[in-house]
Amino acid sequence: MLRIVSSAILASSVLWGQTLPVAESIHYVRPGDNPQAVLAAASPGGKLVFLPGMHEHPLRRHRSLLYVDKPIDIELMEGAVLRLADHQSKLEYEPELTIDHGAVKKLDDFSFGGRYDGGIGPVIYTIRIDCEGAGGQPDTFSWITGWGPGATQGAPTAGVPITGDWQPLSNGVQIKFESRRGHNEGSFWALSYDGPESYGIRIGHGLQEDYIEDVRIFGRGAIDLNQDNNVQPSELVKDISACVLIHGRVRNVSVEQITMTNTMRSVMVYGEHTGKFLRGGDTEGGESFDAENIAIAGTRTINPKGRGYLLGHPSHRGRLSKVRCNYNYMETLATSLEPNFNLSQYEVIGNVIKSGGRAIHCWRKSVNGIIKNNVRIDDTTGKEVVMVNSPGAWGDPENLTIRDNRNHLSDALGRWASVTAGLDNRALGALSVVGGGRSNTAQAELATIVGGEGNRADGRAATVTGGEGNEANAPYSRVHGAGAMSLRPAEDVLAGGAFGSPGDAQASRLVAKGLTTDNVPRVLLLAAGAPIRLPENTSLSYRILVVARDDNGRQQSAFEALGLARSDATGDIELFGNRTSVIHKSDAAIDFDVVANSQGRALELQATGLADTGMRWVAQVDLVEVRF
Repeated sequence: MLRIVSSAILASSVLWGQTLPVAESIHYVRPGDNPQAVLAAASPGGKLVFLPGMHEHPLRRHRSLLYVDKPIDIELMEGAVLRLADHQSKLEYEPELTIDHGAVKKLDDFSFGGRYDGGIGPVIYTIRIDCEGAGGQPDTFSWITGWGPGATQGAPTAGVPITGDWQPLSNGVQIKFESRRGHNEGSFWALSYDGPESYGIRIGHGLQEDYIEDVRIFGRGAIDLNQDNNVQPSELVKDISACVLIHGRVRNVSVEQITMTNTMRSVMVYGEHTGKFLRGGDTEGGESFDAENIAIAGTRTINPKGRGYLLGHPSHRGRLSKVRCNYNYMETLATSLEPNFNLSQYEVIGNVIKSGGRAIHCWRKSVNGIIKNNVRIDDTTGKEVVMVNSPGAWGDPENLTIRDNRNHLSDALGRWASVTAGLDNRALGALSVVGGGRSNTAQAELATIVGGEGNRADGRAATVTGGEGNEANAPYSRVHGAGAMSLRPAEDVLAGGAFGSPGDAQASRLVAKGLTTDNVPRVLLLAAGAPIRLPENTSLSYRILVVARDDNGRQQSAFEALGLARSDATGDIELFGNRTSVIHKSDAAIDFDVVANSQGRALELQATGLADTGMRWVAQVDLVEVRF
């Protein structure tokens, strides 16, 4: 038997340490040939090659153009297009009911009836409890029609009292709640009148007992699911359409280079489970059919009416592990790349994404993922590259490493600045750094934010060391905790939460210094020669520890000052209980005092030295302040 080995096959035949077999035979698929029949005749380990031209076909096994159940290489040569024929999926008049979304339902007694007349085409009826009845009154519901990502929805009908009998919506659709009361606001149900799913190339049907493995799909050709001429499933139903589906006990599969277009999703990967599905992702009983060792690399998704890659699915609850979705290009209307439920040990690296919706959405509980070096392009609105959350009762993603993802138009980086981890972080100042967390902005030159959420560093060389909602506005300052704000240069600020705005309830420490050469009082100043300013409408207690020394150490003194300073709405400052105690002074003429400077709106530290003597003064200033 002729053995054909290409360098391209060898270069990409290793997945997570697994070596794929090299093709033993080649079977060519010409336009007009039945690819399913060609595959059936091929031996395991062989190769199918789609020659250039239009390969338009109806749906065959498991609603796919080509169903794969053996080790095989499948090449789509440049110019080859595997396309779904027109009208393979038609509108179905019995709906699929979706209930596992939104608020947790206290009562689920919903049913549907009547017969949809098809008058508004494919449609989703969304029914939502909008008011809980009180005083013996029934609960009320609203309903609305819509379709697809970004679709215009119909006019809502709200405040409809539940009767306990069949109630008409429109176009023959009826619904019924058995009980008039007892539902919770926010509960909703969706009825999808849509078309059935369809797939380009499908590997596995979900419940195959034995693993299907060692499959490679590659080449410069395309898969086109022709969604404009086939009725699509609703996005809320269990089974939706994709150019490539990898489903159930499948392992050691790669999808490389090909272009995918005109589809709901480009590639979908998930396991299957036969147990009872419980709310929030758990299962009860049954058997799990898991997928592993999947690589999606170098592909192109051109899908201006749909979405991209779905890794894991809440309605297909087998496990999915060791998945790489790296270095792909995608253009989509809505979410481009979605690590989803029951996914673990995965990589999402180096993808280039143009999306009208989310770029990368980690949606529901995935674990142990690396999401880095992805770029969102052509977006001037500031949308994030990565979003991490979950709906309703579902668990959030865990243990994700997210770093160096960038919106190339909106995430302006300062000169030699760096964002090394986290979500929606920006390093805008030259040489600034954001090292983690979420929604942090290092605005100024040399500013640093270590982590936390919603922090800003607007002062030169200022630092936020963590926490939430902190603002390092003054140069050389450091803030931490929650709701802290630096007001003075080199201030070290701690807050345990703000009453209303950052900085209105905090404690801080400062260092002031000065030089005296005579016996005239001099003001000790902060870094950059700044005074200790008080904001308007502030009460501030202070404790100040002062030391002074001349050049040779013969003259030295120490003082401690305590007191309360208050500023009003005009900025005038008044002192209460101000007292200064002498710890030691080598000469009776050396002195220290705290005074109010209303004109400068500052607390002044006045140091008096000796005539014809140079003395250096340093003060540690501890402040506790409240602003209201």
